[in-house]
Amino acid sequence: MINGRLITVNLITNNHVIPLNEFTQNYIGNILLSIAHSFGYSPEQIIAIVDEAGLKITTEKGEIPLIKEFSKSLVGSTIKGMISPLKGIIWFKNIIITANYNNS
Repeated sequence: MINGRLITVNLITNNHVIPLNEFTQNYIGNILLSIAHSFGYSPEQIIAIVDEAGLKITTEKGEIPLIKEFSKSLVGSTIKGMISPLKGIIWFKNIIITANYNNS
């Protein structure tokens, strides 16, 4: 929970759901929220997808434009880096992270 908002995060890699405890959900959720804020978004939901096609981050208001290669690389590396130590993460073929921020 941050600023009175409950964070719920779901992580799927290679079509396998990775269970996350409350600390890990808050950690990942806060990082994704910070990424969205740095691009000028204040979302209620973020969906981050890393796959063969590249990186895509969307909110309920639409896709966050990652136009510059530096931005794509920095955000992609951040997402992969924050989940790489988690148990069950072996290979990054397909990553889907959904974070919901609800008022409590």
